[in-house]
Amino acid sequence: MSRRHGSAAIVAAAITLLGLAAGCADPTVIRVIDGVPTKGRFISYESYAYYARGAEAEAHGDLPLAIMLYKGATEHDEKSVEVWTRLGAASCASPDARASAGEAFTRAEELDPSYEPLARARARCAVDSGRVAEALQHAARAVALDPGQDEAVLLYASLLERAGRVADAERTLDALVIERPTSVQGWLARYELALRRRDTVTAERAARVLRRRAPRLADRIAAEVPALAPLAEVDAALRSGDLGAARKAARRARLPAPELAVRAAALGLPRLARDQAELVLGADPSSSSARIALAVAADLAGDTALLASALDAPKDTPTVAPSPLARLLFTDLLGRRAGRDAARAFAGPDFVSPDAPSPDPLLEAARKRVRALLAPSGKGA
Repeated sequence: MSRRHGSAAIVAAAITLLGLAAGCADPTVIRVIDGVPTKGRFISYESYAYYARGAEAEAHGDLPLAIMLYKGATEHDEKSVEVWTRLGAASCASPDARASAGEAFTRAEELDPSYEPLARARARCAVDSGRVAEALQHAARAVALDPGQDEAVLLYASLLERAGRVADAERTLDALVIERPTSVQGWLARYELALRRRDTVTAERAARVLRRRAPRLADRIAAEVPALAPLAEVDAALRSGDLGAARKAARRARLPAPELAVRAAALGLPRLARDQAELVLGADPSSSSARIALAVAADLAGDTALLASALDAPKDTPTVAPSPLARLLFTDLLGRRAGRDAARAFAGPDFVSPDAPSPDPLLEAARKRVRALLAPSGKGA
């Protein structure tokens, strides 16, 4: 054999051997993830199909079907840590298959012990079985494997609280929202933990962030944190003497401009009530609520000239009926200035009968005062 032919034979043999070696190894494919080409294992169509159908069945709560389909996926791709993890999680969630969950998790760990979802799934499985200490260990490992995974951090914090390590849970959630301030789930978990701890300062701080980032929670927050109810924020701004902030809060609360003046008057803040009422009346002289707020402000300040001016509505100006709170304030004002009979005549018979309690403390306080004023002599509110 010539040297040339010998070299060709060696090359041919080498190519054949390389081909055989490649055939023995798992083929690889290139996938583009977020625009970045990434080399990965080839996964058969059958495995994909079983896995996708299994995930759908699990999402719909059909655990027996999900387990069967995940098992089918493992038969076509026994080297997928994700499939074994999902099989373990679904098995653990099913009382009839829970005993086999450990085997699936073990297979997944043999394939990739650094797979964070596996540690998280084992933590959930352990806590569902009542093994809190073991669950805490798995959750801590999940966080160590991927500190940027919110679900892992939230699970770890919940288990810390369950284990009685509340301060550690608080620190864990504080670190989460500091590092990722846009995490709605992180702020929600911090808010709920603060509520359970009756930590009003932290609850309010988290609630303010949640209200901006998750407006859908605004009604719930207003019910759970009275200080953040829309009207409460208006009143807080008024009490601080900041009319500008009160106007902003009133817009958020969808409170009409005349009613802001009325609330300032009800809070006994004549300067703010006057400023707001005069602003409203300058634009709309027909506002009875603003006129009443101005009259109450004048009475509080002892300004009889302003009081007379406030009560002297322009001729031929149509008026809008006052709000319930404004009507109560004017009834109270009449009682002080003109006597009970005048107040009773203005109020009408419906003010004597009891009303359902109002969630607005200002309205309820004014209503109580007026009932006491209109009650027959010798009787209370």
